[in-house]
Amino acid sequence: MTPAALHTRLGGYYFFYYATVGAFMPYWAPYLTARGFSATEIGVAYALAGLERAVMPFVWGWIADHSGRHIQLVRGTSLASLMLFLLIPFADGIWQITAAMLAYNLFWQALLPQFEAVSLVHLQHSGGDYSRVRLWGSVGFVVSVLSLGPLLDWLGILPLPWLVGVLFAGMAAASFLVPPTPVARAEPGAPAPVDLLTVLRRPEVIALLLACLCSQMSFAPYYNFFTLFLERHGHARSVAGLLWAVAVIAEIGLFIYMSRVIARIGARKLLLLALATTALRWGLTVLLADHIVALVLIQLNHALTFGAYHACAMHYVFRLFPARLQGRGQALYNAAAYGIGGSVGSLGAGWTWDHIRPEAPFLIAAAIATVGTWVVWRKVPELR
Repeated sequence: MTPAALHTRLGGYYFFYYATVGAFMPYWAPYLTARGFSATEIGVAYALAGLERAVMPFVWGWIADHSGRHIQLVRGTSLASLMLFLLIPFADGIWQITAAMLAYNLFWQALLPQFEAVSLVHLQHSGGDYSRVRLWGSVGFVVSVLSLGPLLDWLGILPLPWLVGVLFAGMAAASFLVPPTPVARAEPGAPAPVDLLTVLRRPEVIALLLACLCSQMSFAPYYNFFTLFLERHGHARSVAGLLWAVAVIAEIGLFIYMSRVIARIGARKLLLLALATTALRWGLTVLLADHIVALVLIQLNHALTFGAYHACAMHYVFRLFPARLQGRGQALYNAAAYGIGGSVGSLGAGWTWDHIRPEAPFLIAAAIATVGTWVVWRKVPELR
């Protein structure tokens, strides 16, 4: 297979994965609200899913690293997750819906960490640019968000799981087009393999995981309640979809040049800038929630707050974890950032939304991102 064909197939999987996320993330809280959930119950459901995200990526990573069958694992868990997700429309009541969400999420948590490991190994061998392949995920997200916003305004929110399921099926199909990674062979005289605990004891690894946890804990109110927050301030659901899309379009623009930006600025400085602007973003979202032009400008900052953050995180994880630990390295990153960070952030965001005021989660998120900025500034070294 030529490098161009391989990169197209990798990009195709990212497209459908993030198109699925784009169909789900902005609209799932309104869907759960329509199914009878309160904000606190939404927060609890997301937090329980986040706890799975804190554990299951590592379980799947251990299985993938020990079997060496990363892409085969992605294929099987894609199909299992899709079938369980499609039980949600038939679930009756809050607890059945939550149970169905947790069931599909067990398998969903294998997908991105293991596909990132597959993608990075393929790109290392083919000489490809990760950011230029990954940007197709952002394109998929934008296409999905822009398509579904007006469609859901017309159809209502309840058909959402079926619309997500169509994209989910495309993602599962795309996984079968990606070949297995080349088998790593030990070089004569190579140093002895490093075990996972040895890597985890390194201060720079601890600092990176803590900074990523702060970043994604601060994103929890945005991921879970941004659409509801906008609707509370009088913005239509289609406008909310447009604002989500603006954010990811900005991300695409930065991804095109990301490898050159990291080479010129350095991953540490860029990660520091990403965390600092994240804190600013959440504060301004609260202050300027009624002003659509201001919200568009704030959403453009997603290029730094997520696009640059994610590329830098991948840069560090790929360099801090040796090849034989890449599956578990990606899993640990996802578990710390999106699992622990996302679950604690979701639980706190739901509670503060209901018991304090809807602006409170975003203001607390700004403080958490500030802590993450300090961690990067003081503890995360530069790695080339």
